Amino acid sequence: MSSVQYFNEIADKWNVIRSDYFEERLKYKVLSKTNVKDNVVADLGCGTGFLSVALALDAKTVFSLDQSRNMLRQANEIMRSKNFNNVYLMESSLENLILFDESVDVTFINMALHHVKDAKRAIEEMYRVIKRGGRVVIADVQEHDGKWAKEEMYDEWLGFSNSQIDKYLKEVGFKNIQIENTELKCKGYSSKGEYTEAGIFIAAADKEE
Repeated sequence: MSSVQYFNEIADKWNVIRSDYFEERLKYKVLSKTNVKDNVVADLGCGTGFLSVALALDAKTVFSLDQSRNMLRQANEIMRSKNFNNVYLMESSLENLILFDESVDVTFINMALHHVKDAKRAIEEMYRVIKRGGRVVIADVQEHDGKWAKEEMYDEWLGFSNSQIDKYLKEVGFKNIQIENTELKCKGYSSKGEYTEAGIFIAAADKEE
């Protein structure tokens, strides 16, 4: 099973599953890294809209991208229930974004990069679609040893080190890189009862004007 198939299967249960993995307040820590007021933003790997809902309250336009159609269907129901008309849900690979060059002010990717096979390629794509003077915000798990996540949740990466993320961002061309290791944790149990707890980092960086 691929990562896309996995998320298509669990889409209707994802909001409950997600709440067990990481806390709601991660959303507000991510949002604190930049001002989205009246901006055009992208939420990559948006899932059912955990971050998109908050972005839609202040941003001019939100492009919410995910590879899973069923996740996008769930997100669409939520957006309709809230009467948001500034959120555009789009099916897209994160390694080949459907967005135009320099089309968004800020790109967010929250707890999704570890599901991308070529993480650096995804960051290159983020750089491409961000306007000059724009910003990227990445939240994900720090390195951990929960190998079961690759088998049961189809993770491509067992988290990332700060140096790895810093290296990718620099090589792609981002400047003013800041990485915060938050006090928040991502927690999970395997089907065999193996428990894994990993820290969550938030990286922010700018594309030069």
